[in-house]
Amino acid sequence: MMDLRSGGVAPVRALAEAIRARVAGSVDDVEVRVERADQVAYSLEGAVLVPELEVDAVNVAMRARVRGRTAVAAVTGSSVDEAVGAIRAALAAAEPDGLDDFPVLDGGGDVDARGWDDATAALVDRPSAVRERAAAMAKAAEGARRSADLVLEGSVGVARAWRAMATGRGETVLSARTSASAYLLVDGSEWDSVASIADPGVEAAAELGAKLTSTLPTRIVGVAEWLGASRECVVVLDPRLVETLLRALLLERVGLDRVLAGLSPAAVGDVVAAPAFSLFDDPSATGSLAGHVVDDEGVRGRRKAVIEGGLLRTLLSDRRSAKMAGGVATAGNGFRIPLMSEDAGEAPVRVAMGHLEVPAGDVPRASLVRGRTVLLSGLLGVHSANKSTGAFNNPLQGGVALEDGVPVARLRAGAWSARGNVHELLRGIEGLSVERMHTGAGTLPWVAAPVRLA
Repeated sequence: MMDLRSGGVAPVRALAEAIRARVAGSVDDVEVRVERADQVAYSLEGAVLVPELEVDAVNVAMRARVRGRTAVAAVTGSSVDEAVGAIRAALAAAEPDGLDDFPVLDGGGDVDARGWDDATAALVDRPSAVRERAAAMAKAAEGARRSADLVLEGSVGVARAWRAMATGRGETVLSARTSASAYLLVDGSEWDSVASIADPGVEAAAELGAKLTSTLPTRIVGVAEWLGASRECVVVLDPRLVETLLRALLLERVGLDRVLAGLSPAAVGDVVAAPAFSLFDDPSATGSLAGHVVDDEGVRGRRKAVIEGGLLRTLLSDRRSAKMAGGVATAGNGFRIPLMSEDAGEAPVRVAMGHLEVPAGDVPRASLVRGRTVLLSGLLGVHSANKSTGAFNNPLQGGVALEDGVPVARLRAGAWSARGNVHELLRGIEGLSVERMHTGAGTLPWVAAPVRLA
């Protein structure tokens, strides 16, 4: 049987090196990233499972430098001529970017498999097995729900991908990765999910469906009924919401590029969170959906403390911001992050977070907050929050009313919103749970912190 991990990487390596060879003679330096992916998913729409299939999807992202200026281009497909034509055409619009060159890559000789799972990779070739997992989740959710009126939506999917990264000098860096995810949405509001590099399996998919619908309270409450009026109170934040706020809003404070642009006043040593809170970032984490052998600039990532004991310890950087800051070592956090309508391959390199880890606290999740409060699972439209100040004011998507830590009611859909400021929230943390959740790209506890509910 073909080794899926190494066998699938040969075409992307050949394509990356062929493009580099064709372009190298006419530019000062070149960078080529080729990714090839296969994925299978089944979506639950009402009582129907709808298949989604993508095979041999190839994406090529390129940069080339000529006389201190850099051009960016991207294509889909495996045509060397098309890729070379695209980057050469882009040279006419090349702009200064502050870089001197692209890095000399060290491929290490082998295919990096820190994000690869053999069973998940093999499952991509068995769509019927993926459907079995989705059907098990749907059946368990149907059987466990307390109300026949609940509308169920969801999906189960698996994917595998191979990546080759080459620059004008050095070796080609090769990596392979898999991903598996399942989520269930009830009445367009309450939801639960799992995500990792490993197949969740039929039993785990069924457990996801049964757990959400069987534990969902039948009582529904509004703000006035539960809290008396709109007010600030200490709530419990789901780890996935904590991760969302950190990536969307905290990054704007701790990115070195933001500091250099005058968009953030942060400096190492600042008090940015409660003393009990620490945050570690690792773009190279093994077993994470956010783990890469190198970032999108070919720089090897490393684990570092961003916040330790409430104090800012590291400003995250890419090669450009590190050079502008006086030649400090880059943190390996440069990724092509598209904004608005940008194409992922043509997006400029921006500073982004890798795998996030927040150490556990010393309080059981059910004891984080006593009395009446709420557990917030998600917020709608966090991308629209004020990135410069960290302020947010968003409708809730998912959450339950808690009485001494016990879920007793659902929050009325469309009737609740949460307002706060992520920086004040972090400094005001009152508790971290002993339990932690692996979200796929982070390992975080439940957090108790003040938020205004309306």
